[in-house]
Amino acid sequence: MKFGEKTREVRAAAAALLSYVVCSVLVLQHLWADPQGRMFADNAQDQIFFEWVLTHAARLFTHGDNPFFTDQLNAPDGVNLMANTSVLGLALPFAPITLLFGAGVTLVLMDTIALAGTAIAWYFILSRHVVRSRAAAYIGGLFCGFAPSMISQSTAHPNIAGQFLIPFIVWNILRLREPGSAVRRGLVLGAVVLYQCFINEEVLFLTAVALLIFLLAYLHPREYLPSVRAALPAILIGAAAAGVLLAYPLYHQFFGPQAYRGLPDFVHGFSTDLASFKEFSRRSIMAPDDLSVIDKMGGPTEENTFFGWPLLGLLLAGTVALWRQRAARALFITALVFSLLSLGTVIKYKGEETGWHGPWNWVHELPLFDSVVPTRMGVAIAPLLGVILAMVVDRFIVGLPATSAQPVAAGSDAGDAADGALGGDAGGVGGGSGGDGGGTLVADESALPETSEGAVGVKTDVRPQAEETTPVARWLWAAALAIALVPLIPTPQPASPRAPIPAFFSTNAWRAEIPENSTVVAIPLGWFEGLDAMRWSTAAGLDFKIAGGYFLVPNPDDPEKVAIFNAPTRPTMQLMNSAATDGTVPVITPDQKAMAKLDLAFWKADYLVLPDQHGNSEAVRQTADQLFGPGKHVVDVWVYKVTS
Repeated sequence: MKFGEKTREVRAAAAALLSYVVCSVLVLQHLWADPQGRMFADNAQDQIFFEWVLTHAARLFTHGDNPFFTDQLNAPDGVNLMANTSVLGLALPFAPITLLFGAGVTLVLMDTIALAGTAIAWYFILSRHVVRSRAAAYIGGLFCGFAPSMISQSTAHPNIAGQFLIPFIVWNILRLREPGSAVRRGLVLGAVVLYQCFINEEVLFLTAVALLIFLLAYLHPREYLPSVRAALPAILIGAAAAGVLLAYPLYHQFFGPQAYRGLPDFVHGFSTDLASFKEFSRRSIMAPDDLSVIDKMGGPTEENTFFGWPLLGLLLAGTVALWRQRAARALFITALVFSLLSLGTVIKYKGEETGWHGPWNWVHELPLFDSVVPTRMGVAIAPLLGVILAMVVDRFIVGLPATSAQPVAAGSDAGDAADGALGGDAGGVGGGSGGDGGGTLVADESALPETSEGAVGVKTDVRPQAEETTPVARWLWAAALAIALVPLIPTPQPASPRAPIPAFFSTNAWRAEIPENSTVVAIPLGWFEGLDAMRWSTAAGLDFKIAGGYFLVPNPDDPEKVAIFNAPTRPTMQLMNSAATDGTVPVITPDQKAMAKLDLAFWKADYLVLPDQHGNSEAVRQTADQLFGPGKHVVDVWVYKVTS
């Protein structure tokens, strides 16, 4: 490549990357305006959880806490952080930011990087290996990073939206059957898989399932065995390298304290509504005025399949036009399978169950599948469609001149000069040299010459001639693309002011009353009180333990150890919640006092705290006085010291 061409390529890439970052900041602008004073309006509970685990990750450097388990939450039993979304792969590198600026800033930064980074990563892979046009790669990356599912998951799900390693995992897998150093490729693959495990294992699992379906659809059956034989050495090396480092974390996740088996039954009911595919999401410029239309099809954090009917039409037309390309065909088949799986065990249409069983009914009890929320299968659809869009733009709108076929012998090392985390310029699934310095997926299955091992190691680039698409047709395709994508332009994520934390905690007044590392119980200790206690804990740098909270732990009443959210309800919690709900002060019996002592012993509680701002706080205070003795009013809370 000449210097001038290289300069233009670098400038184009820089412009694309900058635009992705700007788009991400615009989507999150309301949070960026005041990261410590605002929260996601649609998902405060997950933001509270992630800010807590970000603070915990920062404590690893200041207090030497265990990265995989904590007893600062859900005292006294603790929480298995590997079995929850502790997102250590992002939390640890950003620990200095958390320590300097607070977890609120870190979370918004992570979300921004999740969207922009995913778009950048897909642009890089698409421009080098899949399409020749940078414009096509840009559109594909834009969709992969800012599709409705990504915008929905960016609502305090940085672990799901942060898919910037996925393109590199996919490409490293696809190119394993090329000739080259198995050790080097295996170690690279193992490294990116290892890192992804500490961002989100669910996304990694979805990627593995998608790759399996794609390869089964892409390869001829006669290619299965040779391809496995060629890829197996690198896979084994990568698995061994990653396995050594993941052995203890995964053992801790599945067999350590507070490990669980599968998700609660009600979670398995979160599935994709069949009608959602043709609708526009609430965070798009074409969102319906009446959100009740789509509310019954899914909440704001799981609108993974709201692509809109214009995009569905464009993708269907594009897939038909590209049907001779094995890659396009396999991408469409994979997206279709994931769409069907996301429908759950019973298919719903416009919020109503149809009585028809979905394919998920066949797999939801299998290992690993039993820990996946069905609607999350829809998350994997967006990148598949993004690649198809890039191919459509490349072939029918930009239409660069085609190059001739360039078969390379299986034993050659061509294209390996740039081998490494990103791979060489040759395609790993039949790639070749493209006009933009990158390989492309095989366009025509008939163009795959065989070696003695089958089609393994063949790198070709056979494209239909651009002249087949007339200028009028290109304009029609471009218009269809605009009609499909413009309605999906995302609107900024809404944010709301944070509820104030009691000054007792925000001003550190608590340190004069509560010794560090004591166990604090927020009363009346229900779901929302547990979330509030996590906010107090985060504000205090996790310097005291709290009972309850928001997490997944095994149900102690279930021999199968199926997970539950939050800690099991204790009798004293129920009693005090009743007072908080109706404002009536009960007359406490001796038996209830005795049970309260047992519950305090169970929590190993040192102090109980009731904020003045709590609803019906006077009724709760009077109930607490009967159970625990008179409390002490400090700043804006009532503090009850537990005595033996």
